[in-house]
Amino acid sequence: MPLPTFNLIGPGRLGRTLARLWHDAGLLAVARLVGRDAHGIAAARDFIGAGSPATLDALEPADFTLIATPDDALAATAAALAAGGAVRPGDVVFHCSGALPSEALAPVRAAGGLVASVHPLKSFADPARAIADFAGTRCGCEGDAAALARLAPLFDAIGAQRFALDPAGKTLYHAAAVLACNDLVALMDAALRCMAAAGVPRETAWPALRPLIDGTLANLDRLAPAEALTGPVARGDAATVARQLAATTVLDPAVGEAYRALGALALRLAAPTLPEGRADAVAQALGAAP
Repeated sequence: MPLPTFNLIGPGRLGRTLARLWHDAGLLAVARLVGRDAHGIAAARDFIGAGSPATLDALEPADFTLIATPDDALAATAAALAAGGAVRPGDVVFHCSGALPSEALAPVRAAGGLVASVHPLKSFADPARAIADFAGTRCGCEGDAAALARLAPLFDAIGAQRFALDPAGKTLYHAAAVLACNDLVALMDAALRCMAAAGVPRETAWPALRPLIDGTLANLDRLAPAEALTGPVARGDAATVARQLAATTVLDPAVGEAYRALGALALRLAAPTLPEGRADAVAQALGAAP
């Protein structure tokens, strides 16, 4: 029995990772790859081990089509796909955006297709690494029930752990992922810059900070955030907070502002358990309301 066919529109890091996983597992026949340039398509083809180049206006239908374009091109791509006759009744078209709902694919539904969104909570910065450790990745899912039913075994087979999403809340859902992943990278860079300014080079600073980070994450596995919080805000040490805010601001006003904003959030967690007057003192040091 022939495998279901699969088209990939936008063969970037996420798209080529999923295509490779499904190809290697013998779940889908990778048919067409649609991208912005021939070099990118060729690189994706080499990585996946299957697929041939195509253009959106001449794309043949497939049982499954993943639109993995940037978010701002997703709706227009779906409209072009539907207008070009590349959607048959019952074909599944899905995207993996965490920020946009499956409704962004409405033109596909109007053409008779089934639409869904499956967002892996994972970094795809290195596709070769991503295919090796994809198993166990949590994936937020929403869309047409029939589409999700057909996508479920594909994601389950490569080790995904699916959970349902409310499409109306996807902006905050994705903001949570950005705070936990993308902004964590920026925060770690700020920490390393502070270390460098204190005379500790990156090659020494990162191995020193990494166990602290791992320990914090382990605490969050076991404890509520308020219980896992440590440091000067948690202790109500307003003088230390004031000195650190001043020093980080001198280093870089943006780093200082990040220290202030994160300190204010930490104070919300710590305030209920601080001795009388300590929360007000920390708030004053931060220039924030307790």
